[in-house]
Amino acid sequence: MVKEYLAFDQDLLVADVLRDMEQKAEEYGDYDVQYTYAIDTVGNLTGVLRLRDLVLAPRQKPISELIIKDPVSVFGDEPLQALHDLFEDHAFIGIPVVDGGGRLLGIVLRDAVRRAENRVAEETFLESTGIIGGEELRSMSFFRRAGRRLSWLSINILLNVAAASVIALYQDTLSAVIVLAVFLPIISDMSGCSGNQAVAVSIRELTLGVIRPRDVMRVFWKEGVIGVINGFVLGLLLGGIAFVWKGNISLGMVVCAALMANTLLAVLLGGAIPLVLRGLKQDPALASGPILTTVTDMCGFFLVLSLATAYLSKLTAG
Repeated sequence: MVKEYLAFDQDLLVADVLRDMEQKAEEYGDYDVQYTYAIDTVGNLTGVLRLRDLVLAPRQKPISELIIKDPVSVFGDEPLQALHDLFEDHAFIGIPVVDGGGRLLGIVLRDAVRRAENRVAEETFLESTGIIGGEELRSMSFFRRAGRRLSWLSINILLNVAAASVIALYQDTLSAVIVLAVFLPIISDMSGCSGNQAVAVSIRELTLGVIRPRDVMRVFWKEGVIGVINGFVLGLLLGGIAFVWKGNISLGMVVCAALMANTLLAVLLGGAIPLVLRGLKQDPALASGPILTTVTDMCGFFLVLSLATAYLSKLTAG
């Protein structure tokens, strides 16, 4: 918000406003002047006046007859996302900021919102790579940084053992239908990518203050719809490739169903894990990725191999 703006009493004449602007031209020259604002005797915003309308109006006309009344305004604590949406919906250069009583406090400019969004995007990217956010910096000691990362990576060893155990449990199925080994990493990787997209959105929205840990169910719903749509499309694509390659419709159905289900699970977990970790006072940036990747691997292996076991006779026929 900038506090250098032009505001005049709504009862002034056009000539009075122009005279003031002429007399203080040097002072106003440093302002980012696109609009002038009309206020009442106590400083409440009553309207916005475009400079073009001001300059071309009859000099003895009150500016109250030229202003755009009840203009769009925001409060001083308006979230960045709400400001972004306003500037997306309106071709404004700036929007007045008011307090709870309607008193004009300043102006928020489109360029300032864009710069703030760029800063948030950069911080979100750094968080998602585990560089900062909970809050790791390379200026910290090596032992402290290593300890923070190992606290989650060591848990991942157990999760990876569990994922490997799934393969061991179904090793007879994998031996009978060795082609499944080709699709296991594809399904786990594609699901992981979908889940990481959901992680990135949740971390960004947490940073912007758009969502809070208590919004898990709302995130589940919104990500679930995306998971169903994307899972359906991706499942059909990969299942179609499996069918064309091996000419086995059952193989195509197993691959399709596994990818659909695992994609849905991945986006649900990817959307929710950062919120749960934030609610537990943990750093979502360092923990979300390792947890999500291993869980989607384990579930992907289980879905493919359990479905393959159920249709083993059809997969090995011919």
